[in-house]
Amino acid sequence: MRMLCVYQGIFGERIAENLRYRGPKKWEISVLEITNTLPLIVDNPEEFLPADFPSVDLVLHLTENSQAAQLLPGIVRLSGAKAVIAPIDNKAWIPVGLRYQLNSEMSILGAAIVFPEPFCALTEDLIDSQQVLQPEGEGKDILKEFASDFGRPALRVIMNTDETIDEVIIERGAACGSSHYAAERLSGTLAQDSVPKGGLICLHYPCLASMKPTRPKDGVENLMHLSGVIFNEELEKALLKADKQKNA
Repeated sequence: MRMLCVYQGIFGERIAENLRYRGPKKWEISVLEITNTLPLIVDNPEEFLPADFPSVDLVLHLTENSQAAQLLPGIVRLSGAKAVIAPIDNKAWIPVGLRYQLNSEMSILGAAIVFPEPFCALTEDLIDSQQVLQPEGEGKDILKEFASDFGRPALRVIMNTDETIDEVIIERGAACGSSHYAAERLSGTLAQDSVPKGGLICLHYPCLASMKPTRPKDGVENLMHLSGVIFNEELEKALLKADKQKNA
């Protein structure tokens, strides 16, 4: 798979580095840094993009303002991409109205787009649930290929006989690298203490999701908090399976 990571700063740069380090060797990953000095309204995206553009299958949108998000249709036209992942790690970067607009434009271009909120919430099921306007087929398959390796963490825990964690194995990790970071630091932790410790370690990575209050109704304070909750939920599942294997 050929992938283009479009970024503006450390938020995207770190993700691109992690994908290169931990992603499948067959992936071809290129990067494009976008300027922070864009007009409020971008009428002609190609005007702000390089003439020599790589041909790719997937665009990973990792910019940090709504002006840059308006470049996506031009990026898809120039690259021929069939799929786009535009994570919502800060709602101000891709507001709801802009998401609807991008959904419509990608449909016209024949590209599938998904908006995981936050990035570590990405799963194959999420891709299915958000595919309303996008065509079935190649684009959706590309999104699922990425989500099989990166997105919502999938963990496996090996326990010691003294109820401490011997190892947390990452079967699928967050694209930013926080899952591996937390896993390395949970070794030797008592199982009963590992939650919420694991999620807190992810936040101290540090997590790049927004701390702006967004989800008060379900007890989650903000997108950063949600990313920690996601890791803890998956760790709890893995601990239950590890207990069953140990006691079998």
